[in-house]
Amino acid sequence: MNRFLSLLAVLTGITHSKIVTIHNDAPRFDVNGDYIDAHDGCIVAHNGVYYLYGESYGNATGATFPGQWGNSPQLAVYTSPDLVSWTYRGAALSNDTSDSTKWIPNVLWSETSQRFIMWGGSGDWFVATSFDGIAFNLVTAHTTSRLGGSTDGTGFFIDDDGQGYIAFSYTGTVNDGGSVNHVTSIERLSPDLLSSSKVNVSDFFPDDYNESPGLFKRGNLYYLTYGSCCCACRGGGGVVVFTAPSILGPWNRQKVNADVNCANASAPICGGFGERTTNRDELVYKAQWWGPSFIPLANGTTQIIYTGRRWLSGWANNPECDDMCGNGGNPSVCTTPDYLLKSDLDVWHPLSFNEDGSIVPFTPLASFQLELPD
Repeated sequence: MNRFLSLLAVLTGITHSKIVTIHNDAPRFDVNGDYIDAHDGCIVAHNGVYYLYGESYGNATGATFPGQWGNSPQLAVYTSPDLVSWTYRGAALSNDTSDSTKWIPNVLWSETSQRFIMWGGSGDWFVATSFDGIAFNLVTAHTTSRLGGSTDGTGFFIDDDGQGYIAFSYTGTVNDGGSVNHVTSIERLSPDLLSSSKVNVSDFFPDDYNESPGLFKRGNLYYLTYGSCCCACRGGGGVVVFTAPSILGPWNRQKVNADVNCANASAPICGGFGERTTNRDELVYKAQWWGPSFIPLANGTTQIIYTGRRWLSGWANNPECDDMCGNGGNPSVCTTPDYLLKSDLDVWHPLSFNEDGSIVPFTPLASFQLELPD
């Protein structure tokens, strides 16, 4: 009977699917009722399983943080059959003997090497691999770009030909002896995707004071995104979009709705760059954006989802605290003992595209639905 039903499904084109609802208006909990402690990370879909990677803050509170910057956050991994019911699988780096801070993990499945590859930040980069997507082994604890200095961001991307690239925000000196502050660039990775080849691909994108760039491809267009720097802040950052017909460029800023996280579609860049003279109240989501994640849908297409963390949104945070990185010289108001950093809300926002490939501006989504393969 089962074989007959399977054959009937093939002949009639019937497919099984499940509709799930993703919430942005409440904290996410795992199957044990605990906060999902994985922020500023990504989702990887592989062989019917969804893997969530992110920063884990444990029991850090406003009273203990940012004193724990030296060893917190670490990284955690969760798995789910449906993007809703998540099971904690432990620390992501199984052979990491240090307790130095780890940031913004970006994980991709490599068809060539048949393993998961993780790039993450810790002032520079670390690289790790895994065959099961759960226990990652460090390949290198510290590596950097052709520029040296601080490499903030792990926009890890594998092109259709298997070549890898990484987009990052750099702070340091340049060839003419001058210095730059958080400007984005792209480099080519080595053939095994485990180190940078130190080969420049893009030079510098125009804005300074930006972080966490994302790099991906859709159809024949390449996309690079970034937001303005916002160190553990309530205000969040924008999402500026560049597109190119080739990874080599030319890269062009999306001219209409240049910052797709602006509430007012006709507003200038609202996330704020450089001297931050613009108004962050214009942001749709006051979140630090990171992504993208690719979710296969039941109809055979793929939904690209951007993930972001809303700092200082968790229960019992002090509304007078604007950022956890000093709070304008008044850090004492941030030391709220009952505020658990892991309780912060996360935003997962599905991307939509216009016919020309430009990204449709974000709209507030308390929740949204996805139709997944069953």
